[in-house]
Amino acid sequence: MSACPFCQTTMRSTFLGGLPREECGGCGSVWFEGEALAKVMGGSISDALVRRAKGHPGVCKGCHAKLQYVPSCPDCGTSAPTCPRCGHAPLPVVEALGVTVEVCSDCAGVALDPGELQQLQQAAEAHRNEPLDVRPRLRLGTRPGCAACKRNVKPKYGFVFEERLYCGSCAPEGSVPFSDELSRAEPSAEFSTPHHSGYTAAIATTATGDATGSALLWLFNRVFGR
Repeated sequence: MSACPFCQTTMRSTFLGGLPREECGGCGSVWFEGEALAKVMGGSISDALVRRAKGHPGVCKGCHAKLQYVPSCPDCGTSAPTCPRCGHAPLPVVEALGVTVEVCSDCAGVALDPGELQQLQQAAEAHRNEPLDVRPRLRLGTRPGCAACKRNVKPKYGFVFEERLYCGSCAPEGSVPFSDELSRAEPSAEFSTPHHSGYTAAIATTATGDATGSALLWLFNRVFGR
């Protein structure tokens, strides 16, 4: 047993629906081991999750301030979300399909607080029977340009990261080359939403009733699956 990433209460181990995890009796959060997720989802998905998390800031659970390279919040003093396995803090926050999760960029473990659990389950239920496009979206202004240096760059020669376009010199770690197969971007002030029915979101609660584990697998397979 290990300490909760958020409140440091000792967690209890559970095993439901083929996905082991630890649950906190104090704040109600859950922790999924990176090795267990890799076995269930596959190494490529786990690796993609770690790449997405690297360099991202954490978020204080007390005042919601962004945290980077600090063990506690400088604004309110709340301990930063911490990996119960390797001690990495703060845990980076990753957003996928509107769902936020804390991910350890070192050991690929995933932590969910009660609010994130609810958010995850609602997202899974909302898309249960809907076609879902999971390709990276790209936000462009009226004139395509690098989000960092502002240099004019055509999308086909750029790189996409967090829905923004970058030139080759400024592309952050984890960015991917623009491709029509990944994202059909159109100059717009709003996010473009490609039409594609190649993926269907499906979340099925297991025989043991483990909706949380099933929803988590649904999310990561829709975002990182190939």
